[in-house]
Amino acid sequence: MASDESSPPPNSDEFLEKLRIEDPDADVILCSCDHQEFRVLKLYIIKVSPVLRELIQSASSSHDANTTTLPSIQLSDTGVTLSSLLTFVLPIPPVIPSTIEETMTLLSAAQKYQMDLVLSHIRTVVESQDPPFIRPETAFRVYTLAQTYGLRQETLQAARTTLTFSFTLQDLESELGNTPGVYLHELWKYYQKVRAYLRPDLIPFVVLNEMLGQYCRYGTLTWIGEYINSIVESPALFNITQFHMFLSRHANNWGSQCRCAYIPNEAIHAFWTTLTNAVQGCMTKVGFDSDDYENM
Repeated sequence: MASDESSPPPNSDEFLEKLRIEDPDADVILCSCDHQEFRVLKLYIIKVSPVLRELIQSASSSHDANTTTLPSIQLSDTGVTLSSLLTFVLPIPPVIPSTIEETMTLLSAAQKYQMDLVLSHIRTVVESQDPPFIRPETAFRVYTLAQTYGLRQETLQAARTTLTFSFTLQDLESELGNTPGVYLHELWKYYQKVRAYLRPDLIPFVVLNEMLGQYCRYGTLTWIGEYINSIVESPALFNITQFHMFLSRHANNWGSQCRCAYIPNEAIHAFWTTLTNAVQGCMTKVGFDSDDYENM
């Protein structure tokens, strides 16, 4: 198995295209759809993939032992995908492709060949990237590709990341114009489901005095209730900046007469930590399908 160290070069796709995997003791050839050949020891492959194990066994049983050629397996993956995949199988440093599309294809290939340990290793390396692989700028693209390839974990992670945006179904149709309509509606249903889960989970936070240890003389603590309601209506508003904006507007309206302007920083921090845990806990309960996605 490849080592845990991974330092993908800036042009990793170009690197992978040029990567020559030719084991001098090779006993099988893996052929990509774009005519690249990878000569490897089948022992490494059959240990991690039951799917490829069957293909290799079939090719080996029908191979003429009197020839000098090695049995070969024709695969539907590109050379870039196979190169990267093999860096996670063979004892060489693992390399992640440089593009979102190729990375998702790599994950899909590992899943297709039932390489559970390899898939977990790839995900670990991908998640350690800086900047993060799934982030607001990439969330919608990753979501679409993950749905296309049936990558449940990436689908849910990308969907959660899209919650940093405030959007309508029309916004989704504009953002993901080439995405099948069923994926758009699943994302929209997920968004609505998150809102439905948030409301009961966040009710305790409406009572500010219980969380921050004091009463507000004005508005019966409506500012915190308004903020919690805003999160329920638009989860994108769940961030510390928005929280302080609600507090600042309330304090400015009532000036020095309101004790909310003097809430200790420690109390604010404790409140925000507890609220964050509640929101994140809610997110982990929400999936696209109760049987397949919840509690991932």
